[in-house]
Amino acid sequence: MNRRAFLAFLALALLAACGPKGSYQNVGPEELYRALESGALVVDVRTPAEYAAGHVPGAVNLPVEEVARWADTLPKDKPVYLYCRSGNRSRQAAEYLKRKGYTNLYNVEGGVLAIERAGFPLVR
Repeated sequence: MNRRAFLAFLALALLAACGPKGSYQNVGPEELYRALESGALVVDVRTPAEYAAGHVPGAVNLPVEEVARWADTLPKDKPVYLYCRSGNRSRQAAEYLKRKGYTNLYNVEGGVLAIERAGFPLVR
């Protein structure tokens, strides 16, 4: 992790520690793939290289290190599902977005690791 990414990660961790907890729902891969069918927005918060290596069909790549830049571009009137490799970075993004007024947030617990274990397809 480069210095800029580390500082962004640290800032997000501090924001998460200072804000309210329980402001989003944790979901599993099954609910994520059901939500895809209903048109939910799915955000992959990993790096572009991780995204290119395999991502959820229809997901957009918005790296967590840049969350302050893209946070206000997401719709507030539809569900937003966030995932990463293991669920840690997406949880941090969910905490940040909740403080920005988002109320329809879902964090995919276990991230891509859980998605692959459950046998769901990724775009490669």
